[in-house]
Amino acid sequence: MKKLLAVCVIGLASFLTGCGDDGIYGSYVNKQYGVRLDVQKDVIKFRDGVFTVKEWDESKKPVYIARTQNKDLGSWTFKIEKVKQGVVYQGAVFEKD
Repeated sequence: MKKLLAVCVIGLASFLTGCGDDGIYGSYVNKQYGVRLDVQKDVIKFRDGVFTVKEWDESKKPVYIARTQNKDLGSWTFKIEKVKQGVVYQGAVFEKD
């Protein structure tokens, strides 16, 4: 009986760890403007720019703030909100690609 209970608890725990917030990492596209947004843990690609992520702030979920560095623009901050359709950046909705 104890083994069955232990198996059930482990199964439930592994199921619950798969649920919830999976972050915002992935490729997105804004269909209205045809703009791509590729968000990874260490780099964000937006338009023709590559932004190296220095730090992520996830304390205001579902809003994620990435402090980045770009060779042309210098420091740049991305404020990306996770929504049901995908993500919102600068008021534009980007759907998961």
